[in-house]
Amino acid sequence: MKKISIDNGNSFCTIYEAVHGQPWEVIVNAMNDEIKEIVNSEFPSCRKYDFLTRYLELTKENLIIKGEF
Repeated sequence: MKKISIDNGNSFCTIYEAVHGQPWEVIVNAMNDEIKEIVNSEFPSCRKYDFLTRYLELTKENLIIKGEF
């Protein structure tokens, strides 16, 4: 499973920290559209944590979000 960073790749955080450290829209906008669609088709109405967990399982790259944690 890949990791997530909400401080431009300077450090990595947990899914919980990411969801509470950045607006969900910011996290989603940083995601690959094709992988988002796959996750959405598998879990059309799931919690943010589950969606992000599955996304990180499928993606081939770490999810790097610009911002400060």
